[in-house]
Amino acid sequence: MLLDKEMHRQEKILLAVLPKNIAFEVKKDMQDTHEERMFHKIYIRKYEDISILFADICGFTNLASEYNPKDLVLMLNELFARFDKVASIHQCMRIKILGDCYYCVCGVPEYQKNHAINTVEMGRDMIEAIRLVREMTLVNVNMRVGIHTGKAHCGVLGLKKWQFDVWSNDVTLANQMESGGLPGRVHITDATRKYLKGAYILEEGNGASRSKFLEKEKIKTWLVVDRSPDYDMICEETTNHPLTIPWKSTRGISKQERLTGMSTRTRGASTRNGLSEEEVLVDNVDSHLRQGIQAIHQENWKSMYCKEWSLKYKQLRVENKFVRMKYKDIPFQVTLYVVTVSICTGIKFGWASLNMFSFIPQMFILITSIMIFILTRVLIKYARLVGMVTSVLFVLLSMQIVVLMGMYQSKLSCDLESCFKNSYTDFFEIFEICTLATCVILSVDFMTKLVMSLIYFSSFIVLITMKLLSIDNNQNLFSTYANFCVLACVTLLLLVFSTRRSELISRYDFIWKLQALDEQLQMKRKHEQNRSVLENILPSHVAKHFVEDATSVSKLYHESRDNACIMFATLTAFDKFYIECDGNNEGVECLRLLNEIISDFDQILDRSEFKKIEKIKTISTTYMVASGLAGEECADNSHVEAIALFARELLLKLESINIHSFNDFNLRIGINVGPVVAGVIGSDKPHYDIWGNSVNVASRMDSGGVAGRIQVTEEVKTILEPLGYKFECRGQINVKGKGMMTTFFLLPPENYECELYK
Repeated sequence: MLLDKEMHRQEKILLAVLPKNIAFEVKKDMQDTHEERMFHKIYIRKYEDISILFADICGFTNLASEYNPKDLVLMLNELFARFDKVASIHQCMRIKILGDCYYCVCGVPEYQKNHAINTVEMGRDMIEAIRLVREMTLVNVNMRVGIHTGKAHCGVLGLKKWQFDVWSNDVTLANQMESGGLPGRVHITDATRKYLKGAYILEEGNGASRSKFLEKEKIKTWLVVDRSPDYDMICEETTNHPLTIPWKSTRGISKQERLTGMSTRTRGASTRNGLSEEEVLVDNVDSHLRQGIQAIHQENWKSMYCKEWSLKYKQLRVENKFVRMKYKDIPFQVTLYVVTVSICTGIKFGWASLNMFSFIPQMFILITSIMIFILTRVLIKYARLVGMVTSVLFVLLSMQIVVLMGMYQSKLSCDLESCFKNSYTDFFEIFEICTLATCVILSVDFMTKLVMSLIYFSSFIVLITMKLLSIDNNQNLFSTYANFCVLACVTLLLLVFSTRRSELISRYDFIWKLQALDEQLQMKRKHEQNRSVLENILPSHVAKHFVEDATSVSKLYHESRDNACIMFATLTAFDKFYIECDGNNEGVECLRLLNEIISDFDQILDRSEFKKIEKIKTISTTYMVASGLAGEECADNSHVEAIALFARELLLKLESINIHSFNDFNLRIGINVGPVVAGVIGSDKPHYDIWGNSVNVASRMDSGGVAGRIQVTEEVKTILEPLGYKFECRGQINVKGKGMMTTFFLLPPENYECELYK
């Protein structure tokens, strides 16, 4: 039940990040890792008729500067939790959080007829939410929102740190709509306007005057002013599911709750009836067991699993497992049987009688059974043989005891009548001792015990009958004879009933254990699959925190790192390569190549020398990693050197890809080192990211860099130069938000065979 609870917690996190169809497909393929493919599998689906929203916080740097690391994560978590709440209400799906940028789509994974209206409402509520933040913090922050309606390929790329994403020319246009928008306004394209069908009052957006891209593509844009008077009527006409209309579902929710995600309604207690989590678990276990016991129908179980008379399992493999389990205790039980019979007869008839019960045959049987047991343990496939051989040994032991009882009887008084009268009780007690002693041989099956008991019964009946027939006037002894027979029959029946019931219960218990083990193994397999997928979404130490701590889902996770190294690598010229046409399945084949490139980069991270590097995410064609985040010792700066070596490996790998795919892609790489804040925001849809000035500078080293070159800051040069790395000073460049900075190019080592680097 603990495994089941953890598995559900993992699946909740997994399905919060990936749509159900992709999550299950990924998990299924992870089970079939033996299947070899020429290319890595790509998990994407094409969606048409969707609306894409990009939103960016204006003035985020000023806002972040007002907070320490813990408060920054708290503020971001609260802010984006509000956005997630609004997205859920308006049936939008959050795609990614990129620093201070939030983007989502409506119409994925399920089609929404009102996707354009839902997305505009989403944007309006986001602007209202940021207004509340501005009023609470007194920091001048606002939000630009850009929306476009079209089509997109949605899914995940690469092998590590999967994040659901969208790709298409329409997605690129939606992104440009945000950057070409105005703070505090929802900026939409003419394509989106057509889907709104007059539900809003609009004004000219003039996006081309603020964006070269929009100007080049001649995109006509609009700004949303307010809802039109016909808003409700238009929404009613354009939906197929009136009961799930977003604006209707929000009528019972206050504006404060809709924007903040905070509800004034009474929420359920975290534990049932005030009990602790451990007490609730014990309660659940007891309830689970009671239901299982009540569900058992003995006859159904017996007919389902066991043969009618022998009680052996119908399935041979199950019987073999049962035999292997039970016969491991045979040596002890044989010893106990011999000792029990010997001691009981010794107490009853005197210890001198033990001389008559010679230990030689008993010891022979005991030692033989032990040897067979040892051989069976070594040659486990012969486990069933031990049952048959041991059964024969027990039958021989039974016959030996009967013979010895006959010898004992023959040595009694020569007065046969007196002998019978005096030894009748002796005969019965010896019979009872030998018969009941078989109960200690728990490992022997019911049929063997039955045969042993029948041998005892028939042998003693024959002996006493022969004695009776040899006595004159035996009519006077008939009542004594009848008493013996009745008592012997009752003893035999009780033994048979008890033994059969004991074995049946033992076999039921064994089936339960097998079922429990099977369920546990299945649960562990699912658990490991979920953990593997989960660690492809969150770093392993972060995933462990969220899964193992039952209360961590509602807690914030953050960590400060003073000496992290961050790298951004952007694949250049891919925008020219990406074309949507019928010949390449409207861009799918282009994405397939991008998936191969990202997957090859991910595989490099599996090498031991790069174990300190953590992939953060991919942003379109930009690959982002960092080192020094897991709390390992960073005093020797080996994590910085690992990033530098990794950057060189990426260039080598891309050159090989170019040769095999007949392309001319290149990488523009930027590296910086410094303090960062790492954390997870969004308790319902956890998203791991890193923030800080060092991250921004690393991003600028990439975006302001040169294709085929690794641009680094002076701090990186200072760390790597003493380790033998060579640099070329680029001089001062204008870095957005930072002014003029002196940067350097990391030079390739001597005899470095990479044309891209040269």
